[in-house]
Amino acid sequence: MVITMLLLPLVAFCLSIKVGIYDDYPMCYMENNTPKGFYVDILKYIASKEKWDLVFVYDKWGKLLDMLEKGEIDALAAIAYTAEREKIYDFNNEPFISNWGIVVAKKQLISIFELSGMTVALVKKDVYAERFLKMLEEFHVDVKAVWVDNYEEVMEYIDEGKAYAGVVSRFFSTLESHKRSCVETPIIFASVDLKMAFKKGSAINLKIIPVIDRYLKEMKSQKRSVYWKSLSRYFEASFKMPEWLKLFILISIGSLAFLLIILIILKRLVNIRTRELLQRTKELQGANQQINAMNEQMRSLYNELQETFDRFQDIMVLTSQVGTFEASEKEFLENVLDMALKLVPKAKYGSVSLIKGDRWVFITTKGHDIEKLRDLPLRREYAVVNIDSAKIVDRIMDKNKVLMPPELFEEFSKAAKPVKSSILSPLKFGGKLIGFFSLDIPEGSEETFTEQDVEIVDKFSRIISGFYVARRYMEVEGKFHKNVAIALVKALESYDPYMKGHSERVAQYSTNLAERLHFEKSMIRKIYWAGLVHDIGKIIVPRSILNKAGKLTEEEYEIVKKHALKGYEILLEVEGMDEIAKIVKHHHERWDGRGYPDGLKEEQIPIESRIIALSDAFDAMTSARPYRDPLSVEEALNEIMENKGTQFDPNLADVFVQMIMTRSA
Repeated sequence: MVITMLLLPLVAFCLSIKVGIYDDYPMCYMENNTPKGFYVDILKYIASKEKWDLVFVYDKWGKLLDMLEKGEIDALAAIAYTAEREKIYDFNNEPFISNWGIVVAKKQLISIFELSGMTVALVKKDVYAERFLKMLEEFHVDVKAVWVDNYEEVMEYIDEGKAYAGVVSRFFSTLESHKRSCVETPIIFASVDLKMAFKKGSAINLKIIPVIDRYLKEMKSQKRSVYWKSLSRYFEASFKMPEWLKLFILISIGSLAFLLIILIILKRLVNIRTRELLQRTKELQGANQQINAMNEQMRSLYNELQETFDRFQDIMVLTSQVGTFEASEKEFLENVLDMALKLVPKAKYGSVSLIKGDRWVFITTKGHDIEKLRDLPLRREYAVVNIDSAKIVDRIMDKNKVLMPPELFEEFSKAAKPVKSSILSPLKFGGKLIGFFSLDIPEGSEETFTEQDVEIVDKFSRIISGFYVARRYMEVEGKFHKNVAIALVKALESYDPYMKGHSERVAQYSTNLAERLHFEKSMIRKIYWAGLVHDIGKIIVPRSILNKAGKLTEEEYEIVKKHALKGYEILLEVEGMDEIAKIVKHHHERWDGRGYPDGLKEEQIPIESRIIALSDAFDAMTSARPYRDPLSVEEALNEIMENKGTQFDPNLADVFVQMIMTRSA
């Protein structure tokens, strides 16, 4: 009896939580009557730490939503957050992961217009299904929707021929579509955060939601946590990009922190030395010669400090190039070598080389003959690869001699300067060796490397590794945006044949003009993408209006004018295209303020939009349309000159006309 009474408080304080899970591999699922999945791992971990009594309730997705609203379960795992759902349920704040929708089909598709009249399998109450139907409505595409209970059934319907296509989450598609008779299409949409939903207003929410958010943040910040282990186990190659970004951010922060420490130390040394010199100056006020010597030392110290600041500024610029395409690979690596040699002046030579398959390739060098090194048939096994971190290697050429055939080493020794000592640091990408960064002291020098020099080389090698990680991520992201833009343009061209080639020409004219104005590369890329999709909003304009041979009525013209705003709204749905959407929105504004949709004037109009307005007008005038024949280049340029200062930016108009005339000459 006494034992029972002692246990009662413990039972009372054990929080019991019912969490709904459904078939959504790898987020959550049931295997051999055992709950499994990414969410299950994380929730079990939190429950073990907090002593929660965690009960998983397995059922169909739609039924679990009803149970959550009725309070039969406390929470639902793996649910996409939307503003509409927040009106019905409470959500935790920290996302578990982000996901997006994708169309899978019997065969490859170019655009959603190919789905017209087809049967498409959709999951009941699924956010991607809802966004997909909304997208179809905006593009005026009619399909026959067949509703199922989960993504597994979507795939089964396509396999069995009950549906031509279906909508699933991107992660599910990546892990499952290759096992089926369907393919992933480039139709990707609706990027959303996956969180947990809770019964609206439930008192238990105040106890568990903050705890879940806190654990999520802690686990994301710890590389070996349950969070990252579960991601690695369930998602494998489909979710490595955020780890790259995390690595890139850590590299950048670590590099900057290292440089800031150097700067602080140098500043303190200068301050100490300055105080010493001032003290000595007071003691030797009667000796002008000694005072002058002291002043000279102070000036020298000041110059050293200024030089250190300059180097720090150079390194800041160098680090900023890691996350952009502003510098080429060769230019960036040359800058890294120059900066490293400045910070380690005892080293006179250096190199950056990469392992490409079975080959060992030199990308850039200082001191060594890069042209000869590039021409040599160097293989991976000839490099000194048994290093895990930056280290000092004496007489590295002796080690190369052992690894290389005699004839090849003879050529190699002619291309490489004789080296006494080297600091060799591995370059890594995704945990794999991709190359080497080295600094070398020449043969005959009395200098030797220190551990501080090794640390500096290690930091620079991390910056180089971060450069390749960031480039890889941006290439993937750029391909995604390119696929989206091309899909939108192809959709428009299939809708209006007169638009064929127009978008590409506008994009090219706009890019050429931006280059002539010496804009930054990042801005030029934005202008190109905006030019490519500037007319996507015309998808809402009936073909009868677009292809009308005569003059438009006032009502018809008002419909046409809506295309700029509609294009803006469509592009806002694509993650990462916000700036491009703004450019598209204002490409029909006029310099005198009489344009649409917002009536902006002069400098209020984004300069990118003003550039596209010129290119769009010129290509439209020189192309055939249902209502008129094309103008000659000369006639079109005269029209632009007559309307500069009213319709067009006068300065841009002059440069554009000169550009076209130069090209036509």
